[in-house]
Amino acid sequence: MRRAATALLLACFTGCASSPPPPPVPTGELPVRSRPLDAAIADGARWLIENQKPAGYWGTGCVTWGYDIYGSIPSAQFAFKVGTTALCALSLREEGSPASLVAARKAERWLVEESVKLRRGDQDEIYNVWGDLYAVQAMALAAKQESDPAWAARLREAAAEHVDLLKRYQSAYGGWMYYDFATRSQTPGYPPTSFTTASGLVAFREAVDSGIAVPDTLLKPCLRIVEKCRLGNNAYLYAWGHRYRPLHPVNRPQGSLGRTQCCNEALLAWNSGKVTLDDARRGLEDLFKLQGFLECGRKRPVPHEAYYAVSGYFYYYGHYYAARLLARLPAVERATFAEQLSAVIRKHQEEDGCWWDYNAIWDFHKPYGTAFALMTLLRCRP
Repeated sequence: MRRAATALLLACFTGCASSPPPPPVPTGELPVRSRPLDAAIADGARWLIENQKPAGYWGTGCVTWGYDIYGSIPSAQFAFKVGTTALCALSLREEGSPASLVAARKAERWLVEESVKLRRGDQDEIYNVWGDLYAVQAMALAAKQESDPAWAARLREAAAEHVDLLKRYQSAYGGWMYYDFATRSQTPGYPPTSFTTASGLVAFREAVDSGIAVPDTLLKPCLRIVEKCRLGNNAYLYAWGHRYRPLHPVNRPQGSLGRTQCCNEALLAWNSGKVTLDDARRGLEDLFKLQGFLECGRKRPVPHEAYYAVSGYFYYYGHYYAARLLARLPAVERATFAEQLSAVIRKHQEEDGCWWDYNAIWDFHKPYGTAFALMTLLRCRP
């Protein structure tokens, strides 16, 4: 009897040794599943709708992974909440289904009522500019599409407040940087980044087209900074402060992939003579030729830890602005690039329908990643 029990016990242990349990899925990560284009869009929109908070926003800033990005409490979380909610509202309004429009309007109401409270959080942290610029873009689009004149006027009024805030927090050089570790002054003294400034220029284009005034004293210095950050190899300096280090890895084409598309789109949107459609085309070609460098940075939790100092958060951001460039191309070229872009984005969609590229940002990573990916795929439709 004792021998039989021992044999049974050994058999159990042998079975455990030969069939170990599957490894745990990393925190916040699910298996990915590529879908057809329309299904991917529908699943992404559904995920956003299901994860919208009752008040209308996305993300809380109350979930930590233990290695979150530098930020002061609660201003950093509020800045990302505003920026994320604006992106989600943009994407759902662009998707345009009845359920998406209900969610978008709910988010836009929250933006009108709450986002205008956004301010700088600390002397050295200016994340609020991201919330401001995407709030401008979201409310500009909503104002253009809304049929109620009174509500459209409120949207434009709130967007104009964010334009004023962007003027207030503009760098002494023009444009924006989300840190000021130099002077820590009321007018930020740190040299601006090319991509934050370019993102603002894209938002301003939407604003002006929607009847929202952007003063030249704000617009022209931004254009000048992005133009000056452009390099002869079709890359852009990470920031104006890098002007004496143009061969630093982050400033080479591989390191610039995620911001080249945005900077090209911004300069083309404002008819700058410093960039041509051929330059934008070459930037798109580089995006797919050098795609592996962006892939190496995707989902890494430490900023700039990948080759050429690529950060994960440039992944869906960069592809979104690449998708915006497609509308500027002839139909045949547009279709070719759209097919490539669609394939890249769809293969990374999570099982639950979301996308994300950088999770050291509390619980904002899935909503903003999904919003960027959704707007990218919408521009890939034939």
